[in-house]
Amino acid sequence: MFTAAVAQTLAETPPHDLENAITLLSDRRKRITLVGGRFTNLLAQYLGRHLMQLRDDVRFLPDRDAERTAVLAALTRRDVLVVFDYRRYEHDKLAIAQPTQEHGGKVIVFTDTWLSPTASHAAVVLPGQVTAPSPYDSLVPTLAIVETVVAGIITTLGAEAHQHMKHGEDSARRIGLV
Repeated sequence: MFTAAVAQTLAETPPHDLENAITLLSDRRKRITLVGGRFTNLLAQYLGRHLMQLRDDVRFLPDRDAERTAVLAALTRRDVLVVFDYRRYEHDKLAIAQPTQEHGGKVIVFTDTWLSPTASHAAVVLPGQVTAPSPYDSLVPTLAIVETVVAGIITTLGAEAHQHMKHGEDSARRIGLV
């Protein structure tokens, strides 16, 4: 079941949206902010941590209202907001995406095949199958899209990505984190 859902998701992923996501997330002039939902926050964290190893200016949207408001109020055309939003869509995701778009920023939405309302404000929409043998939606196909995006970013950034990763690893070793 998961194999078929992953294959279908990858086959149905719009190539231009995949390319645009990779281009936006590879652009070092852009500031990346990621946000997910109750379960999809794990995928936002996963993508964000990969991005942090590959480039600078990556952050997660804070949970607390004061910090969240400060980040959202400062969004400009330099920003890319990455939103993970699946059925039982969370209203705050739409409320976050709309002003990002209005301020000239770009929105990338990872969503299900029914499309989050947030997609109406997105420059890039990456839908995935969610069928699962349990009452929970599967995020396995979305993880495949995330992995594909990360691979594309590494290819796009080339040696810069590898140098950034090496610098991060060297820094972590110096301060005893690895």
